[in-house]
Amino acid sequence: MRSGGTISGRFGGFAAGHFILSALGMGGWLALARASAAGLTWFPIFPGYAAGLMLLYLPAGWLTAGFLRWPRADRKTAGLAVLLPALCAWCWAFGGWTLAGCSGAAGRLGFSILLAAFPLACPSALFMLAALQLSAGLAGAAEELCWYAAMIPAGLLPPLLFTLGSLLSRPPKALPGPAGGTPSAPPDRPGAQGTNPAKTG
Repeated sequence: MRSGGTISGRFGGFAAGHFILSALGMGGWLALARASAAGLTWFPIFPGYAAGLMLLYLPAGWLTAGFLRWPRADRKTAGLAVLLPALCAWCWAFGGWTLAGCSGAAGRLGFSILLAAFPLACPSALFMLAALQLSAGLAGAAEELCWYAAMIPAGLLPPLLFTLGSLLSRPPKALPGPAGGTPSAPPDRPGAQGTNPAKTG
């Protein structure tokens, strides 16, 4: 399969890898929850699980770029491949958190948006939970500030690691042309351009 490696193509490739990792992360998180229900203590390993799940974006980008045969991105393309998904994540997180602080239907909508992050963006959601766990001993204002600060890397790290992984992939090689020039066109078939093979010779 080939892809031109455009900005929209890279956004779609990231989205596909992101949803696959979200499904895998959700399954692992449910397994940890079952272990907790069985009496096993999983809180000490939870931050490591969240960090390891986030790091999987690096090989995911490498595999996606190799499978779709993306050419090496220039600075503008790579920057937009990171910025556009991060903006979507930040709008989702900050918008949902702001609405959740409201009353009535707006508050219920914001709470639903935040809950939807677990199946749709599980690595980032678990990253936020790990940050909340690590900041549990802080004072009220400091804990809230840590929560807001964690939203920045939670939205930025997935596309950043994915794009870095895609840059590690070997770009597809162009077909060699004559004397190192542009790829040559296939040879004409016999009888092309009005030539009659029966009249040759």
